[in-house]
Order: sequence, then C-alpha cells, then structure tokens
Amino acid sequence: MATQTPYLTIIIPTFRAEKTLHASLDSVLSQTFRDWEVLVMDGGSPDATLAIAQAAAGQDSRIRVFSAPDKGVYDAMNKGIREARGEWLYFLGSDDLLKNAKVLSTVFADVEHASFDLLYGNVVSPSYKGAYDGVFDYPKLLSRNVSHQAAFYRKTLFARLGDYNLRYKGYADWDFNIRCFSDAGVRIRYIERTIACFGADGLSSRHDVPFLKEVLFPARLRLLEATGGRTLRRIAVYDEWWRLLRNAELRGPAALRNQAPGPFPAAILGMAGWQEKIRPGLLRMGVWSKGLMFASYVRHLLTGVI
Repeated sequence: MATQTPYLTIIIPTFRAEKTLHASLDSVLSQTFRDWEVLVMDGGSPDATLAIAQAAAGQDSRIRVFSAPDKGVYDAMNKGIREARGEWLYFLGSDDLLKNAKVLSTVFADVEHASFDLLYGNVVSPSYKGAYDGVFDYPKLLSRNVSHQAAFYRKTLFARLGDYNLRYKGYADWDFNIRCFSDAGVRIRYIERTIACFGADGLSSRHDVPFLKEVLFPARLRLLEATGGRTLRRIAVYDEWWRLLRNAELRGPAALRNQAPGPFPAAILGMAGWQEKIRPGLLRMGVWSKGLMFASYVRHLLTGVI
C-alpha cells in the first residue's frame, strides 16, 4: 500500500518520453530509500509515454499518473507541486537518472538536513566535463543556475515564494532559485554528492529572453552596483555582461533604460552601444561575438572607462 504521507515526492514531467521514461522510473524504483511517491505529470503524450507510466503505476502504488494538456514543463511541475503529498519535492526529467541506488538514502540519512529548506548537490551530463557545479552563493547563481536535478526543495518553499513563473519558458527554475538565495530566511545547504545524470537535451540551452531582461539583468545590475564597476576590469566579468546584453536583446542604451531605471556604468552603456551597431546575426556568431567583445573591452580599458 502507498504511504499516505511520503517524505519525498518525485515529480516527473513528461511529453513524448517513451524512449527514456522507463529507465528514469527504474532509477527511482531501485532506490534503497523507500519513503517516496512519484508523480508522472504527462502533457497528453501521443506516443506510448502514458502507457509506460500507467504500467509502472499498476506495479507500484507509490506511482501516480496524471495526464492532461499543459502549458509546458513548468506548468506540469506546478501541477505536481499541488498534487504532492511529500514534505520534500524533487524534480526529475523524463530523460534523467538518479546517480545510483543509494543517492536518496545518502541525502536523507543525515538528520541535520531536516533543519534546511533547500538541499542541493551536483549533477553529471554529456553537456559537462565533470560534475556540475559545487557550492553556490548569490553572485555565482547570477552567472549560472543550480541544476534542478541536483536540488531538493521543502514543499513549504513554494507556498512561501510562489510557484514557477510560466512567463519564463526556459529558466523558471533559475528564477525560483534566485528567489530562494535572495531570501535570508531560506535555509540552504550544499551536499557534496552527485545526485543525478541528466540528458544533454533540454530547455536550458535556449535563451529565455523575458527572464534575462526581467530577472537576471536587474539582479546583476544591483550586484554590480554593490561590488563596484571596477569588477568589469576582469575580462570574465566583462564577457558575462556582454553575453547577457546580447542574449537578452538589450541592444543600445535606450533598451537598457526601458528595462531598468539605472544609473548604468559607462562600460555597460558602451557595450550596449556597440551591440546596437552590429547586425544581430553577426553578434550571435560565437567567434565574431567573442572578438567584438574583446575589442570593446580593450577600448574601455585603454580609455579608463573600467
């Protein structure tokens, strides 16, 4: 019989996942930690995805299956949050695998973890060389995201901070993590373990322009104001800003002012000015964009702007 109040709810959004879902579910079923439920949140797959999920649910009553059209993966995740009975939530992609049979036992065997709201570790993927990506703090989070396949969230966090914002089609989980890390009341702990292996494909490879404009750009601007514009002398920081303005389509000083009140460091205004004069197609070409960034950096460095 299924546990009525499992400690952990694992939410698996699915759509056209017939080739990978079986292995993903097997990575959960093989866990030595048993106090879980799985919610398969299917978006109305036209292939065999639903049949695979229902067959698994018929063999293990801890697996529950929901199928209805949705507005994308984050809508499916939000629906899963509402259906979840667990104290902790974990989001596993339909092409992801838990790292080994003992990973959940390792995470939840530590009694100190009960005093935290967000636990996260590492992931591995064909997209990365080695494990991704160690300890995060707020500045690091504004450069890259904590993988949701590495993170365990106390369910009450979503009641407190809100659900995934469906406006952000590719980075709603990044937006939520920023809300967590910027709230001093959220207790966060890093676990030095690899939690999952995730597929090379996914939404995160696409630029989520509304998120970049509305969340990441203002947040990075506030951080730059707090740390001082001289940090732009570090070419890695300058390059991050160059790529942010390019990917957020903030080309030209007017676009910056339309998005945030400023004031803007002269180097940021200069970057936006340079990008406004460059054809978007050329700006998106990696080698050309990197060369143009370097020319802009050297010019600002020599003229004392940074």
